[in-house]
Formats: sequence, structure tokens, C-alpha cells
Amino acid sequence: MPDVSWCEKGGARGYVTTRAVFWSLMWKGSPYVLEIPPGREFESSVPRALRWVWSPDDPQYLKAALIHDTLLESGSRWIEADSQWFAAALSEDAPRVKTALAWSAMILRRLFLWCLRR
Repeated sequence: MPDVSWCEKGGARGYVTTRAVFWSLMWKGSPYVLEIPPGREFESSVPRALRWVWSPDDPQYLKAALIHDTLLESGSRWIEADSQWFAAALSEDAPRVKTALAWSAMILRRLFLWCLRR
């Protein structure tokens, strides 16, 4: 089980960081490091219909949710945030197939919504 002592359940969005979290963007050891301060609220969004497969409270996906939310809310493009979600989930030893399915669903949903707007 991954260490989730860096966050606690609470806040308006579901979780709050209790200490700074650092994430190397793009590759491990990258000079581009995202620093997320303590007190940052985030959520782990899972559609209700899929909660039998993925729990929004699954510790293997919490860091991924934090990084994803932070990147999106900082102006990153969705494809960048989604790819970092995938990398962060795998870094927490989330199951590869389950993670790939979730990531694929995220991408397909975004593409579907994009097509609807065209």
C-alpha cells in the first residue's frame, strides 16, 4: 500500500495535503518539479457507474488525482495532466491494466466531448 501520510480526508473537495508533495514532470529526475504545498485541496473523481471498479478513495490513485487537479488548475493542457495522472498512478504501484483502462476512458471521454463541440 502506498504512503498517503501526505494527505487526509477532508476539505470541500474530499482531500487536503498535509505536507508538500513534489513530482518530477515528464520523467523521473526531471529538472521540472511540481511542488504542491500543504493545504491544497483536491478530489479523486470517479463516475458513480464505475465505482465498483475504481474507488475515489483508493490510495494508489490519490497522488495521481492531486497532480492531475493541480496541473489542470494551473493551466496545463488536459493531455499533459492526463499523462501525468497515468505516470503518478503507476509510480504508486497501481495495477497497470486497471490504470491503463482508466486513463483510456479519460482520454476517450475528452475526445468524445471535443467531437460534440465541433
